[in-house]
Amino acid sequence: MRKMKKWISIAGISVILAVAPMTVWAGWEQTDGNYYYRQEDGSLAVNTTTPDGYLVGADRVWVAEKQEGGGYVRTPYDLEPYRYDPDWRRYIFDEDTDYAWVSDNHVLAAVRGIIPVTDLSETSRLVYDEVCSFLNGFDYGASDYEKAKRVYEEITNRAVYHEGAYEQADDEVYSILVNGTGKCVGFARTFKLLANAVGLQSGFREDGAHMWNSVYIDGTALTIDTSTIGTSADFYLGRVISICPHCGTENRFGNRVTEQPCNGCGIQVMNPKYQ
Repeated sequence: MRKMKKWISIAGISVILAVAPMTVWAGWEQTDGNYYYRQEDGSLAVNTTTPDGYLVGADRVWVAEKQEGGGYVRTPYDLEPYRYDPDWRRYIFDEDTDYAWVSDNHVLAAVRGIIPVTDLSETSRLVYDEVCSFLNGFDYGASDYEKAKRVYEEITNRAVYHEGAYEQADDEVYSILVNGTGKCVGFARTFKLLANAVGLQSGFREDGAHMWNSVYIDGTALTIDTSTIGTSADFYLGRVISICPHCGTENRFGNRVTEQPCNGCGIQVMNPKYQ
């Protein structure tokens, strides 16, 4: 890495007393083994490309290994708030949908520049590479529907359901994105990870024998299942509009939702598709 420092001299102004000249160094600084870029206003650069072409992440640290590996990407969500759960040693980005038992949020933390890739396990690094590959060139200006559809198709085009006897690997994102196979838990975890990476709120749903996902499209939680054979994104994400007969409020239904409380008055409203 080429070190660069730019000398900026701010001359002191003498009125009654002579004030010594002040200097600000713009350039790279090394602290505790990490490189930081000091900007001309004295602040540390964050989530940007420096004037000499290097990347710094959300933690303000030079993302050396990510840049050299060609996989590092910045997302519009790098600076979104999060907390670290010291008991479970997990990062929590969404209190409503993140679960302490899921370790995939370490990969998301690396993608957002919160932790270096070197902190990940070997398998998680491979998952990280696959996530970054998916994110490169992603259209973050797309609608929630288009984002969810893109995630759905990425997973269903890459992986098939493992029909054989259950294996622990079936529940891992690694198996879905790298091996191309797995069971429902693995599919659900993969959808949540990729959906969160593109800025969608997504959670898990389960009935004891099966796991799938919820995904929020324009504020409405819809059901989606990437492990089901013979379906499409529109099957889950396509919506039907119904007017509440009691208060006249417009309600939107996912294709698979038979009824739900009215957004206006709270009474149960049926999806016209099933009437």
